[in-house]
This record gives sequence, structure tokens and C-alpha cells, in this order.
Amino acid sequence: MDSKEPTTITINLLDDLEKTSGVVDIHTQNDFLNVLKLDKAIIYLLVNWSGPERISRYYVYKAFNDLDKTGVFIFKIDCSDEEKKYIEDWLIGQREKQDFYFGGWGETLLIEKGEIADFIRNPGHLGLEKTKEKIKEWSTCSAATN
Repeated sequence: MDSKEPTTITINLLDDLEKTSGVVDIHTQNDFLNVLKLDKAIIYLLVNWSGPERISRYYVYKAFNDLDKTGVFIFKIDCSDEEKKYIEDWLIGQREKQDFYFGGWGETLLIEKGEIADFIRNPGHLGLEKTKEKIKEWSTCSAATN
């Protein structure tokens, strides 16, 4: 992590970043299907059992706070219980179109018209600046083509 970043990422810090970033929870299959109807959206895959995911969540939420979110809808889905079959089925279907697999690293899905257009596999490994660049590049490219 960057020396300017906190050495301890607490749940309170993550909760505060989530509140200020405008992330909306996806609670149900119906919520998820409604998100897929949007022209573009970002979905963060949260799991509370992974240390690398916590670092990724910190970077992604910081990036969301620092970027212009005009026209970009940001969601998270808590996959900690590993029982959301509708997400699992959708992700398996997306695997045929993208080289995507879910590993609990805080994967960040960049969705266009219900499909994964791009993704950040491990934002914690990628780092804050590159995570911001990837999201900004996707949202700018996506906005220009819509």
C-alpha cells in the first residue's frame, strides 16, 4: 500500500467510504436483474472472509469517491454467504464472453447492457491509481459509445 494510506483498514473506515461513494446494495435477484437493465453499471463483489478483498474494497471505494460518477451507477453485492445462485449462474455465463473467474479478491465488474464489458480482477493488487484509471477509462469510453 502507498505510504499515505492507512496501515489498518477497519470496517468503520470501509463503511464511511461506502456511504460517501454512493454505492447501492443489491439485496435480491430482482434488484440484480434491474441493474442488468441499465446501459452501464459497476458492480463490486464483496466477500467478508477475504483479506485481499478488504484491501480491494478500500481502493475501489476510494476510487469511487475521487471520480466523477455522472451517469455511472455503482452497486455492490455481498457474496460472503456463497448462496446467491443467480449471481453464480450469471457469472458462469459471462465466463464464456470474458476471461473472468471469481476468486474473492474484490472483483469489480464494469457492466454494459447486462454483460461484463470489462473488469478489475484484483484492485488491491492493481493499486488505487491504476484502479481509478481503469474505471475512468471505461466510463469515458462507455459514455462516448452510448
